Amino acid sequence: MFIEYGELSTLFYETTKPVGTELDGDITAYKEHLGATTGKILEAGVGTGRMLIPLLQAGFDVEGVDISSQMLSQCRKNLKAHQLTAPLYEQDLTQLALPTKYEAIIMPTGSFCLLPRNQALQILRAFKAQLVEGGALIIDSILPQDFTVGEVYQRTLPLAEQTGILFTSTSLEMDWVKQQTVALHRYEKLEQGTLVQTELSRFVLAWYGIEEMTMLLQAVGFTSVAHSINETLVTFYAN
Repeated sequence: MFIEYGELSTLFYETTKPVGTELDGDITAYKEHLGATTGKILEAGVGTGRMLIPLLQAGFDVEGVDISSQMLSQCRKNLKAHQLTAPLYEQDLTQLALPTKYEAIIMPTGSFCLLPRNQALQILRAFKAQLVEGGALIIDSILPQDFTVGEVYQRTLPLAEQTGILFTSTSLEMDWVKQQTVALHRYEKLEQGTLVQTELSRFVLAWYGIEEMTMLLQAVGFTSVAHSINETLVTFYAN
């Protein structure tokens, strides 16, 4: 019934957030977070390469993993367009098994919050297993704000003279017990006023308390956990 990170949502993301687009300064921030890291880095939820490519251009040795074949396909195109190469893996993070150990694993700008809450511990454990001894995990968690049940947001995205995507987001649910928001995302591709393709996504965004995430990270074996707060974005640093 629903398609997560399909063809239209990938096209919408790539067009509205192309390679190098800063989301509240996140690319600059992650360059600073990674600092003098010289070993291999894994970006989990790499998507279309919006952050991957600027990190490669800055001299970092970065690989990417994502569950979406559509996103990875676009990422490969973007790498080629920028005359860069990087290993990309299509895997479910709950079953992460890569041939490399990493000095750092990153999951920027709330991507971790897109994962099912009941799989969080399993995914963090998989991250820990993919790190070298003393390796660092840096992830962002988004705290909820401005979510009103029933609110509808629309945006029209032109693709060509007679072609575009109509994006509609309908806020469905704020669940304080499960700590998640649910929205229905509808992508409609129009050509000369005619609907030619539709994609529906059930967009679930989880959130985590600071102490909660700290305990989760400690539970999988991280002994040093710190955090910083930028408005509603909390960045956790664990090793």
